[in-house]
Amino acid sequence: MNFHRRSVSVTIGVLLIVVLCFCWKIFGSYGAISTELPRNVSAIKAAGAGAPVIRWDNYEEFVRDIDFENSTAVFNSIRAALRQSPSDIHPVGVSYFPAVIPKGTLMYHAGSKVPTTFEWLAMDHEFSYSFGLRSPSYGRKSLERRRGRPGNGTHGDRPKGTPPNEHDRSSQIMLTYRAVRDLNKFLYLDGASAAKTDSGEMDTQLMLSNVIKKKLNLPDDDENGRMAERLYASRICKWGKPLGLDGIIRVEVGFEVILCDFAADNVELVSNIEMVYPNQYLGLPSPTVISKEEGWPLDEDGKLLEDHLTDDQKAILEREDGWEQVLSGFNAAKSFNWLRAGAAHDHGEHRIHLDYRHFVSGINRTYITPDPNNRRLLSDGMTWEKQLEMVNDLEKVLEVGFDATQSMDWQLALDELVTKFAPLLKSISNILNTDGDINESVAINTTALTLNFCLRFEATTNTSDQFGTGKNFALYQYVSPYQDLKTDADFLIWSSTVKVVREIVDVIYQVNELLVPEVHSILRDNKTSSDLAEHVGTARSAVDDLIESLGWIELNYRCERQCNWDEVCYTPSWGPSPMGMTDPGSHDGGFGTHFDESRQRLVIDSDLQCISVNNLLANHKF
Repeated sequence: MNFHRRSVSVTIGVLLIVVLCFCWKIFGSYGAISTELPRNVSAIKAAGAGAPVIRWDNYEEFVRDIDFENSTAVFNSIRAALRQSPSDIHPVGVSYFPAVIPKGTLMYHAGSKVPTTFEWLAMDHEFSYSFGLRSPSYGRKSLERRRGRPGNGTHGDRPKGTPPNEHDRSSQIMLTYRAVRDLNKFLYLDGASAAKTDSGEMDTQLMLSNVIKKKLNLPDDDENGRMAERLYASRICKWGKPLGLDGIIRVEVGFEVILCDFAADNVELVSNIEMVYPNQYLGLPSPTVISKEEGWPLDEDGKLLEDHLTDDQKAILEREDGWEQVLSGFNAAKSFNWLRAGAAHDHGEHRIHLDYRHFVSGINRTYITPDPNNRRLLSDGMTWEKQLEMVNDLEKVLEVGFDATQSMDWQLALDELVTKFAPLLKSISNILNTDGDINESVAINTTALTLNFCLRFEATTNTSDQFGTGKNFALYQYVSPYQDLKTDADFLIWSSTVKVVREIVDVIYQVNELLVPEVHSILRDNKTSSDLAEHVGTARSAVDDLIESLGWIELNYRCERQCNWDEVCYTPSWGPSPMGMTDPGSHDGGFGTHFDESRQRLVIDSDLQCISVNNLLANHKF
């Protein structure tokens, strides 16, 4: 009998060890962020009791140590993820988002052949079509060097600034691929990650590439003169293959996928169409070759000497210039369709799903400025050890695999906060920044907004305290998570949200406490205090400083007007675009940008503009 009991005890002990090892394996794989969980959370997890229960009376115990600046950076990174316009307005990303492309999703590639290695796919067919189909130019336009256009394929190898060659005019095919399973091991790179710049937008790829080269002991000759982004993609796919990495996702004008292996069982080709050029479809002959060899008068720079043209040459140019004018309209419409398709994702690319549980970021590992126009992942504080740590964290989360259905939709939760607070803060700011004299109406109109907010959380008796009252309870009402927080990333995002909302609630209460006494005085004595101007000034500074610190796009950027049906509200892109590719380091602003002296780079104008096909015709960038 005693032996039997000992056998049972040993068996139970073994089972407990197995369970604990299993729990360690599961929870240990969530180490996506360098900061440790709060002690009580770790204790709960170690005991196998599941996620902590966060209530109004204990939530502050679980808030991670993160300052307000880092909190706003996390908050804004979450909100800009997989959104076209916000990704360009906040162009320098420092984070990796685990992403899933669901089974059945269609993706597109335009090029001269079916890919056999890693290659780019577009989420919108307008994107691939515009890249892949480059109609030849006629007449005088054929002499111009079309600058800044990538080469063959959805993304090609021709360096920026070089003209198209005959290969660009060869037969092109439009390929449609379908995901045959949930592609649950993608990494989405935030910011304008396809920008092809050296000002930080591509740091997430550069850091991965550098660490991978060391980890895999790759030779220097693997660079082999390739474009930087192809080198990065090659290394990332080589590193990710044993981890099951499907690829990476970036933003250009619309979102694009770098699929690592077309031979794997992840996608199937469902359409292969040889594209027809508009000039062919309309029955036009090939453009006349205008060269010295063909007898055309050109100077040493290749410019046409108009005074030396023969009558036959003038007639050819007149005819082909007319053709070019008509074809320019077709090409402009093609490029505008690409812009429209990209702008459709200003509010999100909803065919791709994010699993925030395994979010990996440089934020809160070292100092990274929260200004998304002026920060760098590869900053002085991001030591080699920290870079290696981030890549190791990525390897851990890739081993787990992603499931967005199990993740709290943090973007949705943060959007709701901004939808509620942005109009309130802007309305208060507008009242406090009145152009007229500071008088009793300023205090009355401001407190009409703040008092209604504060009274929702104030109890008439102390007995109500058992359920929570006041500022802390107000904060809890806005940040209470609707799903269990299970991973380090969950706690980092939630803690950032708490810090951001706490700052907002504090300012609202501060403004209320400054100006309610003024309203009391008005109602009781029919006058304001001598401190009214000072109190309004203090309140104004608090609100305006908060708005600036939050960095919410809604508080600073909007379209100049309601665009017409034949227009889009255009956010400039830092990568290839029908409107041209803008270099952030240039002093000469492209369309919709200006040089910011404090940041020493181009930034996007706060007043976004409506554009149409006519803008493309004027810019000749298509």
